[in-house]
Amino acid sequence: MKRIYQKTHQKTHQKITKQLHKKITKQLALCLLSLSLSLTACDDFLDKAPSSNLDEKTVFGVFANAQGYHNDIYAHLQQRFNAVGNFQPVPMASASDEADAQQGYHGTQSLNVGNYEGTDDNLYNYYEGIRKANTFITKEAIVPFPSDVKKNQMMGEVYFLRAFYFNEVVKRFGGMPIMTENNILFPNDNLNLSRNSYKECVDFMLQDLEKAIAILPTTLSENEYGRATKGAAMALKARVLLFAASPQWQKEMSENLWAKAADASKALIELTDNGSKVYELYSTGKGADDYERLFFLRREAGNKEIIFYKHENPVGFTDNQISVWAPKGGNLGGAGAVCPTQNFVDLFEMSNGKMIHQEGSGYDEQNPYANRDPRFYKTVLHNEMLWQDETMELFFNDSEEASGAHRKNKKDYTRTGYYVRKFLPEGVRNLTPNKESHNWIYFRLAEMYLNYAEASNEMDGPTTSVYEAINLVRNRSGHIELPSGLSQEEMRKLIFNERAVELSFEEHRWWDARRWGKAVEWFGGPMYEMEIRKQGNGFSYTPKLFYNRVYRSYMDLYPISRSELNKNILYKQNPGW
Repeated sequence: MKRIYQKTHQKTHQKITKQLHKKITKQLALCLLSLSLSLTACDDFLDKAPSSNLDEKTVFGVFANAQGYHNDIYAHLQQRFNAVGNFQPVPMASASDEADAQQGYHGTQSLNVGNYEGTDDNLYNYYEGIRKANTFITKEAIVPFPSDVKKNQMMGEVYFLRAFYFNEVVKRFGGMPIMTENNILFPNDNLNLSRNSYKECVDFMLQDLEKAIAILPTTLSENEYGRATKGAAMALKARVLLFAASPQWQKEMSENLWAKAADASKALIELTDNGSKVYELYSTGKGADDYERLFFLRREAGNKEIIFYKHENPVGFTDNQISVWAPKGGNLGGAGAVCPTQNFVDLFEMSNGKMIHQEGSGYDEQNPYANRDPRFYKTVLHNEMLWQDETMELFFNDSEEASGAHRKNKKDYTRTGYYVRKFLPEGVRNLTPNKESHNWIYFRLAEMYLNYAEASNEMDGPTTSVYEAINLVRNRSGHIELPSGLSQEEMRKLIFNERAVELSFEEHRWWDARRWGKAVEWFGGPMYEMEIRKQGNGFSYTPKLFYNRVYRSYMDLYPISRSELNKNILYKQNPGW
């Protein structure tokens, strides 16, 4: 009886092994057949993958095919200008206190009432990218790399991308299953895996990043821009450490990580190649104009601030990256779907460095846009501002005829009294063929300066180096330097504010609020518009409550969706959901 059982078990095992081999071969072929290769638009640095059914040996035993598979790992990078919703999706900023998206079809409206089910989780996308990275790692030995230099570059990119995708998972959900080259799973496999701790996930990502940093090139040839570099891996390491050091995770980590976070950011800031700094703030001496232009210039155009970005072809007005954000009304032609809140506008200092409600600021409630931080005018479109040869009319009266051209009503136009200017190239206009580089930036040097300042302040208080790092960022845009004599807590608050302004709409505020336990304060409760009424030759300005949002502390982590819980019975839901 025992022998019969062993024989049957052996046959079953052989059958499963054969089925798994077929599945792997089929999945590899499908990967090659379905390569979207979103980066093929990136000039000439990618070759298309073959379009026929190939076995595993042919896929990885021919360098051109292996390179095609490798390129496809990049396809899971997301362009986050319009990350949430359908028809006209909008950025995560519209679920934070930065902005509002008034139409109901925007996914951020669900987030704003506390419904996170399946919104922005992207688990399948990121784990699929991780699976592809793991598969490539297992085939390293059979890929005929043309040189050790090329091998190091490609393997470094794989380790970086695996860490990048996993960080996207972890910052949403906390500790999640670690998928390595030793446990590659396919969509129809048994997905019952327990969640790893947050600390285990951080340690795993740091291990991958150390491997990547050791072998990735510091600089690239122009036809390879958009690929990962040593600097990209260093930037991700600095961000992972900053998050792990933050209050959200301090108790789970076994050590205080502020010093390591500061050192990681400083190492990137000081990174050199042939004696010259690899990264510099984009500054041509034009102040806030430089701040505006840095988002439209790639490295080949002299912008050394950008560390890693999604490399795509230039876009015109009809692309959703522009048209969804662009103002509505007049001849501007946009959807006007991303509308800054008054809460966000109030975060911009006066030109003298004081907050608007601070004594001596000079703020005039009936002339609210005068003498503000220079970055304000490059970030927000406000009433009476000139944009694309039109004066913004954002006043609202009781009839559409008496309302401004760009705020006829509050249902289809801006709900807040503002539109976004940041990320909108003024030369890319409605009904014109004009195009501009318009790439989503994952890491830029200004963030690293602010990361360094934050970590250093938490470690040693407001030292000279903290002031210097922040003032470099402010000075680039022509803004006044920080006041001296700040306490650690005062500096902390100013760093929060500096990040909110400098990194606005770049998806930092959404995560900063969570890692610092500030999201209930910043994202929950009242959101304000600016009620602007035309009165004779002038205007009256009145901040007005337009919405009470829902945010609870347990929302600092996303819920695992029901569909994912059904796939993996070992998943434990995050608390509160």
